[in-house]
This record gives sequence, C-alpha cells and structure tokens, in this order.
Amino acid sequence: FCQELVVTHAPSYVQFQQQKEKLQTSDVPHVISQTLGIPNTVNINWKGLAQGSLFKRPKANVLVSLVGYDGMDKNPIPLKSITKFPVSPDIPMVDTGFLMNTIQSNFFDKNPLLLDAGLDNNFFDVHTDFDIFRKLPDTMRRMADRLLDPDSVLQQHSTGMLNSSSPVHLKMMGELQLIQDVVNTVQDKPEMLKSKSPDSYTFTVTGLRDIATKHGSNSPEVTDAQKLFADFIEKITNDLRKLYKDNVVVEVLTLNPEKATLIRKVRSLKATGDTEAKSLNLSNDYDEDYPAIFNIILWFMIVLFIFLFLVSYAMWNMDPGRDSIIYRMTTTRLKKD
Repeated sequence: FCQELVVTHAPSYVQFQQQKEKLQTSDVPHVISQTLGIPNTVNINWKGLAQGSLFKRPKANVLVSLVGYDGMDKNPIPLKSITKFPVSPDIPMVDTGFLMNTIQSNFFDKNPLLLDAGLDNNFFDVHTDFDIFRKLPDTMRRMADRLLDPDSVLQQHSTGMLNSSSPVHLKMMGELQLIQDVVNTVQDKPEMLKSKSPDSYTFTVTGLRDIATKHGSNSPEVTDAQKLFADFIEKITNDLRKLYKDNVVVEVLTLNPEKATLIRKVRSLKATGDTEAKSLNLSNDYDEDYPAIFNIILWFMIVLFIFLFLVSYAMWNMDPGRDSIIYRMTTTRLKKD
C-alpha cells in the first residue's frame, strides 16, 4: 500500500541505517523521541536509527503524515529523501499525544514548542500552548482568502489542474498552507527558538485521498496533487533547514488507515491476564465499585467512632446525683434489696 517513512532531511550526527524489519506505526513516536536524544522507556525491535552523538541533538523534529489511497504504490510520490523505510500499519494513525507527553515530561521546565495541526470537520485545528498560532486561518473560507495572497502555496507552486474553487482541491491546498503558515509564524518570532528544549511539529494531510476518491487514482488531478505535495515538501524542508540551521529532522509518513485493520495483531488481554495471574499467584483485580464502597465504609466508621466517643465522654462526666436518671433507676432496687 506504499506505506513508508521518508526522511527528507537529518543532521549529520543523526544517522539512519538500512533495516530489514518493517517499522510499525505505533513505534514511530518512539523513533522520533530517539532522534531528539530522548531515551525510550519502551524497547522496540526496529534498529533503523544508529546511535547518535551524546553531545548534539536536533533542535526540532517535523513529521508530516500523508493519508494515501488504494493503488498509491503504482504511482508513488516523487519525494527527495536521504533514506526511507517501509511501515507496517498496526494502528491507523500515529499517537502524537504520546510524543508530546514524552517531550513535556523531559523538558517541562523549558517550555518546549509542541504543535499538532490538521483538518477536522472542515476546521483547521491547531493544538499548541502558544497563543500566537491562534491567528492562523481556521475555516475553509478564511483559508480560501489566504490562498489568494502573493505568498501563498497557490501562488508559489504549480498546481496543474487543481483549482481552489473546488472544495476537494481547496482542502489539500489549505492543509499545505497551514504548514507553511506555521513555519512562517516561527520565522517571524525567532525568540520562540531560544528554548534549549527540542521542538516537535506534527501535521496531517488528508486532501490527497479525497482527490483520488473523487477523480480516481490514475487521474491527472492526482498526479498534479502528488507533484504539488512533493514540491511543497522540498520547499518546506529547505525553509526548516534555514530556520533551525540544519539542526532539524524532517519526515514524511505515508499511510493508509483503512488498511491498518488487515494486518493488525489482536490478542485477548483478558486471557493473557488470567494466565499471568495464575502463574504468578496474583490476587484478582479490584471491582469497579471498590472506591465507592471503601469511602462509604471508611467515613461511616469514622462518624460512628466520633459518636461513640462523645456519648462515652458525656456519660463518664455525668454527675450521678439524686436528680440524675441513674440515681432514680438504681435507688429503688437498692431499697428493696
């Protein structure tokens, strides 16, 4: 299905090596964290990344995930790369949340630049803690107006038969324009790069799949869209190299989420847990109602203890005189005796 990880640029101290084993989609975040010099807490079998320098680490990593279509292997995208690796799609998409949490946990005091952007229901959604990116176009209408500017993707690249008046074509152009605007925003704010922590950008482009669905995988529109994407990746890679002075890793992940379920490995977690529990002589898991029952019993016992203590304290300090109920209840029996 032409699913692969293409590295378009990497510093000289980040070295990749050929690997026979396919890289699983779930391991992509671990590979990215390893390129940034962050030790992995999970061991992966893929050994395509050689041991890097202990004294140098890339300042940023940029991952562009391109959602492909059936038959893309017959018409691959002509991307310029330094290396590429086949990918085994065990999950539909890359878990960007894990990558962001890993970077934040290691550099929480240095305010790393983390950004995840993509199109969600005709809205361009940018997940980041920096408010400066909130000014970017977030709707299709605003993006259509942005593409008319002289510095837009539509004006700087050859689009062939693609036309921004078509909603399907506009979707892909808008996704590429969003990537360009993010890079332009960082270029205009160089103080954002002064942090010593590594930066991470993740983008998702789904417009190519929609163009192939509408016009067919062998249509000239798809060919023009792939050429536009290849030209854009080459330009954005050069812009990122200038921005980070070559201390950046740029990858393009081509995948087909619909085909992930065909080779996804499924196992029974319940059966595995029972087997391990029996072999290790472990106790059963707590019931889901355990916290509620525990709190009810705990606070009932505390209130009951306080109540009994107060009653006992009051009776202990009670004066057993003639006016007390204790005197009246006991004197009659004493007289009879």
